[in-house]
Amino acid sequence: MKKLTLCLSLLLCSTVLMAQPDISIVDAAAKGDLEKVKQHLAAGTDINERAGEHDSTALHAAAYHGKLEIVKFLISKDADINAKNKHEQTPRDVAWHEQENHEKFSEADREAKREAGEFIEDKGGEHGHGRGRSKWLLLSFLPCLIPILLVLGIIYAIKTKPKAEAMPTSTNKFIVVTSPTIPGKKIVRVLGLVRGNTIRARHVGKDIMAGLRNIVGGEVTEYAKLLAESREQALDRMLVEAEGLGANGIVSVAFTTSVIMGGAAEMMAYGTAVVIEDE
Repeated sequence: MKKLTLCLSLLLCSTVLMAQPDISIVDAAAKGDLEKVKQHLAAGTDINERAGEHDSTALHAAAYHGKLEIVKFLISKDADINAKNKHEQTPRDVAWHEQENHEKFSEADREAKREAGEFIEDKGGEHGHGRGRSKWLLLSFLPCLIPILLVLGIIYAIKTKPKAEAMPTSTNKFIVVTSPTIPGKKIVRVLGLVRGNTIRARHVGKDIMAGLRNIVGGEVTEYAKLLAESREQALDRMLVEAEGLGANGIVSVAFTTSVIMGGAAEMMAYGTAVVIEDE
């Protein structure tokens, strides 16, 4: 009895092994081998089994290669007509994919792909969300975004531009010199370093006018006025700081500039705040 059971088990296993094709159901569908597809289903293979680098189903493979007979058979066996591969493409999408690739597909193959796509569409096949999406498609919108971002940047700059305010100025009379001493005065107390700075950006309109000035030559009054205003503002802020320390003079005054960014520069005035008296 045991021998009979063993023989039956071996016979059953060999039958199953013989019924299992030597290629996957996806490869069989891609090659148009209907018999092996049927053998897979008879052996219990999932009709929506996935394989390959694109994570495709048998219906994907049949649609891509234009195997209309396989497509009809799989749909009749309730294959998922809207299954998506890893690229978010459905069988309907892949049927039309590379439709115009004359090097890869012959005229007959391209016609077969078209028929497969139309059949899937008639049966309710839909497009995947990833159809036609590409990095390059997104990049194609950049030329449109650049002027929009430029306009938004200009609006932002106008909205956030500081309101015109009265320039802070010192109320006391100061003696400000670039030398370390003041003739006829003696320094009775040194209060320390004082400084004032401002950062100014160029105006696009003034840039245009300055550029035109390069053609005919002469003083660039647009920039001369900008620098003069920057120096005065930096000097006034330095005086206000010195006044807060109780100074009545500033010695060793100097100006320095530095570029902060393209089109914007800092102007700084600094010196030593002192208390002076007549000799």
